[in-house]
Amino acid sequence: MLATMVPLFILLWVIAHFSTQYFINAAFDRSLARRTYALADQVEVVRGHAQVNLPVAAREMLVFDQEDLLFHRVLDPAGMVIEGERRMPPLPKGQTIKPGQLIVYDGAKDGEPVRVAAFGLSLAGTSAHGTVLVQVGETLSRRKATAQRATLAIVIPMILMTLAAAAVIVYGVRRGLAPLDRLRDRLAARQAFDLSPVPQEGVPAELRPFLDEINFLLQRLAEAVEAQSRFVADAAHQLRTPIAGIRAQAEAALAGGDGTHALARIAAAARNMGELVQKLLVLARVDAAGATLHLMLLDSASVAQEAARDWAPRALERGVEIGFDRQAGKSTLQGDAQLLKEMLGNLIDNALHYGATRVDIVAGASAHGPYWRVIDNGPGIPEAQRSAAFAPFHRLAAGGGGAGLGLTIVQRIAHLHGATVSLSSGDAEQGLAVEVRFPPEGRLD
Repeated sequence: MLATMVPLFILLWVIAHFSTQYFINAAFDRSLARRTYALADQVEVVRGHAQVNLPVAAREMLVFDQEDLLFHRVLDPAGMVIEGERRMPPLPKGQTIKPGQLIVYDGAKDGEPVRVAAFGLSLAGTSAHGTVLVQVGETLSRRKATAQRATLAIVIPMILMTLAAAAVIVYGVRRGLAPLDRLRDRLAARQAFDLSPVPQEGVPAELRPFLDEINFLLQRLAEAVEAQSRFVADAAHQLRTPIAGIRAQAEAALAGGDGTHALARIAAAARNMGELVQKLLVLARVDAAGATLHLMLLDSASVAQEAARDWAPRALERGVEIGFDRQAGKSTLQGDAQLLKEMLGNLIDNALHYGATRVDIVAGASAHGPYWRVIDNGPGIPEAQRSAAFAPFHRLAAGGGGAGLGLTIVQRIAHLHGATVSLSSGDAEQGLAVEVRFPPEGRLD
């Protein structure tokens, strides 16, 4: 604000200087014109000749001034001097005086700038003919002094007002920023892992919406940190069991037990741990994808068909049939094809783990957007356990040996795409039906 005021002050000073000079010059020119008219009133025509008879007081008024040098001249129609100075600043080049016309112009006398008023006095109606030129001039000392005094009278209050405004601005800004300084000190004093809301006591009303957003961000960050901590603890607990099993079987084999049986158990435990680690890596990748997700326009039915084709060989190895039904309707959506295949793969993998002998994949679209349905004839999930089935490491009592992360991964990928996941019973109230509903094309709710 102060940087803006300085050039503004300079601009105002320039405007005040030239405006003051203009009006002062206009006032002095009017005074010079009156003297010229007064001198013209003293011109008389006697016997066909123009002459000037000035009283002593009038002559002294024309030549005396405390600050400026005054001078005058009167020329008859023949150009002869009948009163005053013989040398006067000439009229501007190309300028002529008409009868009854008054002009004021700049000139120089004895090397000093002067201002001259010239009046053409017509002698019509008298015994003489032609025009008498009446000129009155003065130096510019008083004009300049008056202009300087007037400019100072304007500039000095402006300087004082600027200084006062600067002081008020500095005081106001410091006072206005004091709550920000206190808030900064309050935040600087917090511990690195202190994610509690920032107190709003003493915070101006203008800062409260900003502080509300900070507190909302801290709340989400605290929830994310808490979820990450729980996940790390659960993952460590889940990995501890297969590692302990592998160690126990290896120690038993080294102690001279049935080496073949121990190796089979070690292989099974390693396989389970490998699946668990793979699921953990997928879950971590899904959680990290939220900040770098690049959505593209996809055909959901084609994505589902490719996923079913990729899983068909593994399903056939276990004696499980996979069916695919593409229903009519516009099934385009905004999504990441790799993550969507991962989501569908987890649903198929769950069905395989829990003993299904047939898995049907339905891809269609309704007025509310595209949808997928994965239906199997396995044991299903009791209705009382369906809400808890999406929790990490949740396993059903029916077993299956899974990592307990399949539906968790499905739900988080669906959330990234603005989709919803619901569980229900399969055909004839047997097995499990998982439905994923996507938002209409271009909308992520």
